[in-house]
Amino acid sequence: MQSALALEVPAETTSALSDSHYDQETARKALDDLISRALAYRTGPELKALFDFMKRFPHLAPYNAMLLHVQNPGIGYALQPRFWARDYHRRVRPGARPYVILQRFGPVAFVFELSDTEPIDPAVDLVPEIVANPFRAKGQPPIGAIKTLVSACLKVGIEVEWRDRGTILAGSVQRLTHRTPPFHLVLNVKHNEAQQLGTLAHELAHVFCGHLGYFEDGFWADRRYATKVVREFEAEAHLVTDRLNLDIGSVQYLAGYLAGDKPLPNYSLDTVLKAVNKIEEMLRGTFRLRRSRHIKPPNVQGLNHARAMRR
Repeated sequence: MQSALALEVPAETTSALSDSHYDQETARKALDDLISRALAYRTGPELKALFDFMKRFPHLAPYNAMLLHVQNPGIGYALQPRFWARDYHRRVRPGARPYVILQRFGPVAFVFELSDTEPIDPAVDLVPEIVANPFRAKGQPPIGAIKTLVSACLKVGIEVEWRDRGTILAGSVQRLTHRTPPFHLVLNVKHNEAQQLGTLAHELAHVFCGHLGYFEDGFWADRRYATKVVREFEAEAHLVTDRLNLDIGSVQYLAGYLAGDKPLPNYSLDTVLKAVNKIEEMLRGTFRLRRSRHIKPPNVQGLNHARAMRR
C-alpha cells in the first residue's frame, strides 16, 4: 500500500520556530526545559507513547503533534474548524475545548478533536481514514520520495551515492574536508526503496542533529560533543518512516530503551523534532534553506584562560 502522506504541503503544516536566531534559541531552551522539568519523557515507555501518538498526526508538524500530546494524550485526531468543514463536512460543537498549536506567520492556531465535532448534514458522516482504519497496511514510500529528498540534499551540501554494500550494511554519511559538497552520504543499491528512505532519513538526522559539526550554509547547531550513544539514539528516532506509515525494521537499537525501564540517554527531543521537521519538508518539496547563526561548542581552553586572567 502506498504511504498516505502526500508530497504536497499540508495546510496544517506549520513552522515550529521563527527565522530569528534569538527566537530559535529561546524556544529551543524553553522546550527542552519544559520537557526535562514538567513533561519528563525520561523513560522508554513515555517516549514510545509520544512517538506512537505523533504517528497519528502526519498532517501536523512534529512540534505541533507533540504540543497536542502535552495538552491531551488521548486525542485521536484534530483539525482546525475550516478543515473539518472542507474535508469532512463536520462542524465544531458549541462549547468544545480548543487545543493550541503553532501557526505559520502567527503565534498560535486552535484545533478541535473529532469527538468535539458533528456532521453538518446528518446523512453525510465522514471521518478521517486514519481514525476509521488505524492499523493500515504498511508498504511503499510516496511516489518520487527518494528523488525529491536526494535533490533537496544538494541544497545543504549533501551528495548522495548508491553503492553495492551487500545485504548487511545500510549506509553511512561522512564529512569531507576541502571538498564541495562537504557531506557524502552512501546508500545500499541492493536495498528496496523503503529501506533506502529509512537509511537516508537516519543519516540526514545525524547531519541535522549536528553530530558531524556545524556548516556555514546549514541551519543546525554544532553538537559533535554528544556521546556516541546520544548520537545514535537521536538519529534512530524513527518518526520520519513511522509518520510515512512504513515499517522498515529500523528500531532495534531503540527497542531496549523504549520497551523497558532502561534510563534514556541525555538526548535533546527538540533537536530530534527539528530534524524530523526538516526531513519532512524535504520529502514534500517545500524545503527552503534558511541560514541562521550557528552555535559552536564553547572554547573551554579559552574560557579557562580568560578566567585565569581575571583572577
